[in-house]
This record gives sequence, structure tokens and C-alpha cells, in this order.
Amino acid sequence: MLSFAWKWTWAGLLSAAALTTPAVAADFDGMVSVGGHPLHVAQTGAGPYTVVFEAGFASDLSVWRKVAPEVAKKAAVLVYSRAGYGKSPARPQPLSMEQSVAELADVLRQRKVEGSLILVGHSYGGFLIRYFAATHPQQVAGLVFVDPADEGLETVLKRLDPVRLQQDQRMLAASIPAKWQGELQTIQAILDAGKLPTMPVLPDVPAVLLTSVQARADSDFFQETPAIVKIKRERHAAFLSQFSSGAHVFTPNSGHGIQMQEPELVVAAIGQVMTLATQSAARVARAQARQKLMGELEHSAALLGKQQNDAAASRIALALRDSALSEVEINTLGFDLLTRAKRTALATLVLAYNNQAHAQSDNAADSYGEALLADARPAEAQRQFTRALALGQANGAREQAMAGYRQHLSQAEQALKQP
Repeated sequence: MLSFAWKWTWAGLLSAAALTTPAVAADFDGMVSVGGHPLHVAQTGAGPYTVVFEAGFASDLSVWRKVAPEVAKKAAVLVYSRAGYGKSPARPQPLSMEQSVAELADVLRQRKVEGSLILVGHSYGGFLIRYFAATHPQQVAGLVFVDPADEGLETVLKRLDPVRLQQDQRMLAASIPAKWQGELQTIQAILDAGKLPTMPVLPDVPAVLLTSVQARADSDFFQETPAIVKIKRERHAAFLSQFSSGAHVFTPNSGHGIQMQEPELVVAAIGQVMTLATQSAARVARAQARQKLMGELEHSAALLGKQQNDAAASRIALALRDSALSEVEINTLGFDLLTRAKRTALATLVLAYNNQAHAQSDNAADSYGEALLADARPAEAQRQFTRALALGQANGAREQAMAGYRQHLSQAEQALKQP
């Protein structure tokens, strides 16, 4: 059976699916032809990310009606109904998980949705967004799992109490209309196998997982009992551990349909993933910029070796400008080159750029002076230390810093006295 308690949310999901009004006030609300078959798609909102919602079993796009409008205030949103749900006509044969994901990819392509996707999947939708993320990793910036299905849970339950598990399966199958039995069989085949179809490793993107821990000791459903809910929670936590950034949120106040009963939790989870994705993208961009910068520094060092000092200085200035490093970061880089790498000429050019780019900084002037002094240019160093003292006084620098500037000036003056 489905590896989640399902029947007690059946009435709520049916009423949601029966809605005739759009889930959101969409900029686009219509049918998209996929392989000659129409799928109902709605889009609205704008922002740096597109949040794509994947409903669970026996659900259409309207199950996101309490979530999508809030998310659309700060992001683009796309909701759709898989074949056989809502306004999307059923197919002669049920779709496999792979086919459903391929159809989503086609929808995104036709609607010109590219990159920076936040995928949100409820229940069986969790399987689908995992497969999409694994097969389209460059497009996915983050994942939100709303009480997701677990392909391995029934394997555990078979060992614990196969009779009660079979009872759950029979009750579920009896409650499902004939038109949805095909997708139920697709899902049950995954649960029987205890694994998803073969796919690449999931990308390590920010992820938040919401788990319903609502339990009833007297429930007719095995999976709703406290012991099994505890196992589900632990397995969800184990699944989430593969992601280096994210959070696991538990709620005892909702059943399986968290997006209907506590939509604010889903909205908050999406917001958290967007924030983490933005931070992650910034870290990646900075790492790439630093890697590029280090390459440019090596090219500049080669120019210095050929006595092409002006060309080296120009190359370093362009590289540092494009790197978007702060004054403090450039200063740290310069001192690493000066003191650790012992590459005085290169450090001097880096700190010279910092001094020019931050002309009112007493610290930048002092640091450049230290590089000049190390490069045996005491007269130039003296001018920079004198300037650092004047700037420090104007900037209200701390006495400890001012004392350091005076000490450096004294060192430059002593060096000038040397024969």
C-alpha cells in the first residue's frame, strides 16, 4: 500500500479536487499539450525562483490553493494537474513515475521555465520531485518535501506485522475509485520493490522536510499508530541527512495533508529553502570568483617575472574589481601573499589596488605601506604611513590602530637612514 496514512484525509482531498475555481489567480491558466495530451497548468507571481508544486496521489493542483498564493508574493509559481486529475484528462494506460516526470519537464520547457527551481512535493509527489531533481540537477535550487512517501517503509512494516500491513492495503484499495487504480498500482509497485527506479544521485541542494507525527493508538490504520509514526519520523530524518543544508519540521497538528491543515508551515519551509538557496548560490559564486582570481594572480606573477609590471598591475586591478571582494577580503589576500606565500611583488600590487579602490581607508593605506616597506621602498612606505595616520585621525580610528601606524612610520624612517 501507500507508505503513509491516507484514508483519513480522503474527504478533504476530494473536496479540494472538486473545486472549479483556479488554485491561484494565474497569469496563465490553461491547457498545455504534452505528447498530444492536455495538462492543466497555472502560473503566477515573479521572483528569482520558480516554485513548482507536485501534488500527491489522487490530488490535483487545487490542493495547493492555501499555499501557492502566499508563495507567489515573492516567487514565480507553477502548479499543474497530472493526467487523470482535475481538468487533465486520463490516459488509456497509467503513467510510470518516469513518464510523469518527463511530462513535467515538457511542461516547464513549453512554459519557458528554466533553472532556479524550488520543487515542492507532497506524498507521492515527493517521489516525483526526487526523480526530477536527480535527472535535472542543474535546474534545481532547492527541495521541499511535504510528508513525503517513503519507498522503504512497507519493507519494514512487512517484518513487523504483515497481517496489519495487508489490512491497510486492502482498505486503501477499496476506497479508491477505479479511475485512479492505475496510478495506485504504479505506486504500489515501487513500495513492493522497496526502492525507486534507478536514477542519479540527488543534488546536494537546500531541503526542508515536513513530517506529520499525528498518531492514534486506536487507529484502524497500522501506519497511523504511534510506533509506526515514530519509525516514519526516523526514516524521514535519515533521508534528509543526505542534504548538507536544510531542516526537518515535525507537526502533531496535521495529518498527511499538511498543506491543507497548516499551510503556513509549507509557506515557511519554501521561504527557508529560498533563503538557503540564495546563500548557497552566493557562496558558489564567490568560490568561483576566487578561483578565477587566483588564476589571474598567477598570470600576473608571470608578467612580473618578465618585468611587465604595468601589465601585471592592470590585470590584477581588473581581476580584483570583477571578484567583488570587500576591502577586508582584499587586504587579507594581500597579507597572505606577503607573509605566508612570501610573494612580495604580487602582494604589493594587490594592496596597491586596495589602497586606490578604498582611498579613504586608513587601514588600506597602512597595509600598502607595509608591502612597500617589505619591497625595500621605504620612501613610498613613509608617505603611506603618514597618510594612514592622517586618515585614521579623520576616521576616528582606535588608539591601538593609530599606535600601529606610528610604529610602522618609525620603521620606514629608520629604513631611510640605512646606508
